[in-house]
Amino acid sequence: MYFRTRIFAISILTVTAVLALVISLSWSRIMTVELTNLDSRLCMEAKRLIRKRTLHDVNNSTMNIDNSNDTPLSGGRLMTDLTDKLRINSPSQLMLSVGSVEQGFLTAPDGVDVQDVISRLNWLRAESLTLPHNNKADAVCQLAFFEHQQNRWRASLFQTSNQQSFIAVDIAATTNQLTNTLLTALGVVIPFSLLLSILGAWIISTNTIKPINRLHKAMDKVTQKDLSHRLPEHKEDKEFKMLIDAYNMMLDRLEDSFQQVSRFTADAAHELKTPLTVLRGKLEQAVLSENPSLLDLNAILDEVGHLSAITRKLLLLSQADSGSMALHFEPINITELVDELIADMTLLSDELELDCVIEKGLITKGDIVLLKQLLNNLLVNVMRYSLHHKGVTIHARQHESAIEVVISNFCLPISHEVRVKLFDRFYRGEPAHTQGISGSGLGLSLAREIARAHGGDLTLEPSDIEVVTMRLLLPIVK
Repeated sequence: MYFRTRIFAISILTVTAVLALVISLSWSRIMTVELTNLDSRLCMEAKRLIRKRTLHDVNNSTMNIDNSNDTPLSGGRLMTDLTDKLRINSPSQLMLSVGSVEQGFLTAPDGVDVQDVISRLNWLRAESLTLPHNNKADAVCQLAFFEHQQNRWRASLFQTSNQQSFIAVDIAATTNQLTNTLLTALGVVIPFSLLLSILGAWIISTNTIKPINRLHKAMDKVTQKDLSHRLPEHKEDKEFKMLIDAYNMMLDRLEDSFQQVSRFTADAAHELKTPLTVLRGKLEQAVLSENPSLLDLNAILDEVGHLSAITRKLLLLSQADSGSMALHFEPINITELVDELIADMTLLSDELELDCVIEKGLITKGDIVLLKQLLNNLLVNVMRYSLHHKGVTIHARQHESAIEVVISNFCLPISHEVRVKLFDRFYRGEPAHTQGISGSGLGLSLAREIARAHGGDLTLEPSDIEVVTMRLLLPIVK
């Protein structure tokens, strides 16, 4: 399904549901109001019947009155008047009873025992009314629902101290009238509402799709050869700006990774080319001379070792990039490991002045081989690039919930531009600093990846241009 179609369908369904809910609630409210008005009319008409008897306005031309309980109250003008005022279709939808203690009850239903109906009703509520002509007698109008001939009726019983009048109407007439009115209105409203809903849904879906289409066109411009193109954020909604920002950040990472891979491949080829060229030259020289004794096996062995070291580092870096670096975790005493490597440094260089403060009992959990390689890379860099007569500082301690190892040494001045590249792969700094010093430029990169694989980090701390300070953090095991 197209996204536009989905939005269109959801909009139509939402509007339809809202319209149905509004109609349902409106119908319920209208029925409540209409029944309330019907209650008021019933009480008023019941009160009016009492008033007519009190003032003797009901004569033989409008009502046939005697003292029997079965004489119908069949005045034509009265029934027509009640039919109109109570909004019913015919007198058959009306029950009527008027009576007094002295004269008995006068009824006008179709063969229904109204007194029996009245006696069986559960009255819902009562309303106090005031009779006209300063008649101070108590007047109460009671209301009730009841079933008769499978129809619902609404009844009112108006009582004074010595008189009562009962009126009941079939509310089907009211319901039918409202239903017909509502259906007539809906016959106009529903088609018009559906037309507006369809138009509104189409406008909503079209406007929603527009920024997506713009994003699609912008994304089409991004190719493998051109990753520098970014999506514009101008005049976009906040939600789409968030999407664009995320996409642009992804492109930034992708471009950086692509450039890093390209640079990494070129640098790796360059680094591998040198020892391979040396090996080829040595072997060709021995072959051309036809004298095997001229073969410099020590030089060849050194170059093979160099190739092996580069290959091993490249493999570890590749595993780190893919998040698949194999780690064999075990408790490791960093204190003993650092002491051991410092002892090796002292044996290799008598001129190196060390200032070591190593806290006891620094335990972490990690791969002993990789952590030893990490620390060895840091200390080898110190031996290669430090000014030995100015000394080297090595401090190891517990810092909050981590082990902190800080290695600081003096060196030739290093600019800020060089410092920001020290962790780049195959970067060895300025040629004036590295002349005559062996190395591949992978040591610091690999050391940082090993630290991060163990849940720590390796950073270059701010310092003077003649000082290099490395800070290693590793999680501590308590």
